[in-house]
Amino acid sequence: MAGFHIKQIVLLLLLVCCAHAHTHIRNLIIDGKTLERGKCIRPYESNFNFPVKGVDNEQIVCRTTSMSASSTDMCDVKAGSTMTIEFHEEEDSGSRAIEGKHYGPCIAYLSKMTSDGQPSGWFKIFEQGYDSSSKKWCIDTLNANDGKLDIEIPGDIEDGDYLLRGEIIALHLAEKKGGAEFYNNCVQLTISGGSGTATPELVQIPGVYAEDDPGIYFNLYDGYKSYSIPGPKVYKAGSVAAVNPKAPGNGDTESSSSAGGEDDNGGEDDNGGEDDKEPTTSSSSRKGNGSPPDDDANPSPTDDDDSKSSSPAASTKPTSSPKPPCTRPRRRRRNVDARRRIAEL
Repeated sequence: MAGFHIKQIVLLLLLVCCAHAHTHIRNLIIDGKTLERGKCIRPYESNFNFPVKGVDNEQIVCRTTSMSASSTDMCDVKAGSTMTIEFHEEEDSGSRAIEGKHYGPCIAYLSKMTSDGQPSGWFKIFEQGYDSSSKKWCIDTLNANDGKLDIEIPGDIEDGDYLLRGEIIALHLAEKKGGAEFYNNCVQLTISGGSGTATPELVQIPGVYAEDDPGIYFNLYDGYKSYSIPGPKVYKAGSVAAVNPKAPGNGDTESSSSAGGEDDNGGEDDNGGEDDKEPTTSSSSRKGNGSPPDDDANPSPTDDDDSKSSSPAASTKPTSSPKPPCTRPRRRRRNVDARRRIAEL
């Protein structure tokens, strides 16, 4: 019985330990001003610092059941500026960011907000994982910096209302699938001053993570030397450019120039306008066959006949003998004349 009671006590101690090992985004710092707890942050649940478990859990979006924008203030932020999100275990700002052994990455996403306050699609703007040279995790940096995490807002995004999703993924139980813990909250921002040229690739949450992703299903106790942060690449201002339909290679001007070049290269035979048609037919034939034709196996008279039969305009050509047959007799006459000169000598 005594052993049973000891086990119960140990279990209770573990529960108390873990209860104080959680975290949340407590407040923001914008333009050097520290805002009050919860300002511009989607409403907390009663267990505000408890993790979300499972990559398909709907709570993994903002860790709240209140997804209406009307219940939360909007904070103004300039595109291209740096703001700070501040993680703390408890409601007071004096508490640490998170228990020191809850190693894992820190990540931030942005999403344009729809008219009803929902995210329209997320793109990653920040990540920090494991530094193999210093053997430090983002969690170490976060605790050393009193929970503060600086996030740069891309300077080329469109103006408008956004959700910023800050996240810590704790991996202390992630050696088993489904064991990773997600500590995420969403901040409502009105961003202005951007150029509007950004075209980041969007992902969906839930959907961006899988339980067997190397950065989600990870063993902290197996002598790791590196770590792969889950999710897409970080978007940086100017890193994805929209395709300009009038740029060289994409516009009508470039296509016309190429067409002109083909015409200029087609005049080896002295057939006038026929040369403009024959290269076009030959080019189409190459594309269809996947390899260039063999000139020895396909003499020019045969090619001329094919081009005439495949082109309606070719039927109007004169029916006189083609050039190659006329060329060969001339070569024979030269040979006969040469023999005669030798005989006379």
